[in-house]
Amino acid sequence: MIEPVLPMEAEQLPLMEAAADLRTEVAHLLPGIGASSRAALALLLRAMNSYYSNKIEGQHTYPADLELALQQQFSADQEVRRRQELAIAHMDVEKLLEPEASAMEWGAHFSVAWVQRIHRELYQRLGEESRVIVDKDGKRRGIMLPGELRTINVKVGHHEAPPPEILPELMTHFESRYRNAPGESTKLLMAGSSLHRLSWIHPFPDGNGRVSRLHNHLLLSHLGLTGGLWSPLRGLARQQKDYYAALSAADLPRRNDVDGRGNLTSKGLADFIEFWLKVCLDQVRFMEQMLALDSLQQRYVALALQVLYDYGRGPLLHHRSKLDPEKLGRALHRLFVEGRLERGELKAMLETSDRTATRVIANLMAQRLVTSPSRLGALEPGLPFFSLKYLFPGLWPEAEGVMTPPPSSDRHV
Repeated sequence: MIEPVLPMEAEQLPLMEAAADLRTEVAHLLPGIGASSRAALALLLRAMNSYYSNKIEGQHTYPADLELALQQQFSADQEVRRRQELAIAHMDVEKLLEPEASAMEWGAHFSVAWVQRIHRELYQRLGEESRVIVDKDGKRRGIMLPGELRTINVKVGHHEAPPPEILPELMTHFESRYRNAPGESTKLLMAGSSLHRLSWIHPFPDGNGRVSRLHNHLLLSHLGLTGGLWSPLRGLARQQKDYYAALSAADLPRRNDVDGRGNLTSKGLADFIEFWLKVCLDQVRFMEQMLALDSLQQRYVALALQVLYDYGRGPLLHHRSKLDPEKLGRALHRLFVEGRLERGELKAMLETSDRTATRVIANLMAQRLVTSPSRLGALEPGLPFFSLKYLFPGLWPEAEGVMTPPPSSDRHV
C-alpha cells in the first residue's frame, strides 16, 4: 500500500542532483561557528522549529508567550498555557532525541519502536486536555495514549488512512523498505519520501504531522546535515499551502502503466521529494546569508546601538556616555564567533573602567544577550528573541517584535 518508497530510476536522476547540491551547501554552512554559539543558535532554532511545526497544525503560541515559557513563566490563561507547554515539549523532545538519532543506525530510524518513541516522548509531557481525540465535527472520541498505535479509523481531508488492524504490518513493511540505502544521496531521497509515507500511514489517532516532521528532522540530524543551524520546518510552514498540495498529490493512486509499479503514484512522490529538497536547500542558503560573518559584526554594532540608546533607557542609560557602541558591538560579535570568552577579555574590549564594564556585563546578562554557567564564570553568547530583528532579520519575522520581557508579570504564574 505504501509502494513505491522511491520514484522510478529516471525520476531519481534530477533528485540526486538536488541532493548533491544540498550536501554542498551544507558543507559551506556548518564550519566557522563556535560550539557555544552553535548551542545558543540551537536553542533559538528549536524554539523556531516548535513554533513553525505547531503553526502548521494551527496550534502555535505567540513568540512572546513562548519566550516567557522558556523562563518557566506560564500564562494563567489555560489555552495559552496549553500551547506554551506543547511548544516546550517539542523543544525538549528535539533536544533529547537528536544525540540518539545521530548515534543510532540508519535502519533503526524506521522501526515502529522509534516512531512510537517520538510520539510517546512528545505527548507524555502534555496534560490530558492536549491528548483529547475529536472527530471531524469536533466531537470528543476519547483520550490518546502516548506512543500507542491507533485503534480507530481516521480520515484527514481527502485521505482515508489505512484501517487500524493492518498498522503493525504496514509499519513492519515501512521499516523493511527504508532500512537499506546504497548511499548518502539515496538516504536523502528516502528522508524526503518517508516524510510523506509516514504521514500517509497515519499510525496514531492524532499528532501524526508533528511526529512525521520530527522524524524527518531527526533523519537529517543523523545524516550530519543540520548541525543545529537549520531545519526544513521553517520552510514547510512558510509554504504550507504548497506543502499540503505536495502531500495530497503524492497520496494519489498510480495513474497508469508508466507511473511506477506500486500502489501509489511514482510521479507524485518524485514531485514531493523535489519540493522537500527545494525547501531544505532554501533554508540552508538562507542561514548561510544570516550567518555571513563579514556582515554579522555590523549587525551586532546595530544591536549595541539599540541596547545603549533604546532598551538602555533602563539599566544601561547610566553607562551609555561611557561606552562606545561600536566597541560593545564588536565585543558581542567576537563572543558569538568564539563561543566563549573570559570576563576579563570582554571587559578589555569595552575599553572602559572595570566598574562600568562589570555593570554592563551584569545588564547584558539580565537581557540574556550574554550568559554564564556561574556568577564569575566565562561568558557565552545569548540570543533573546528581541535581538533577532538586528542580528538575523527575516529568520523568524513573527518573533522580531518581542521586547525584553520583565522579570515577572501579574498575568503569569
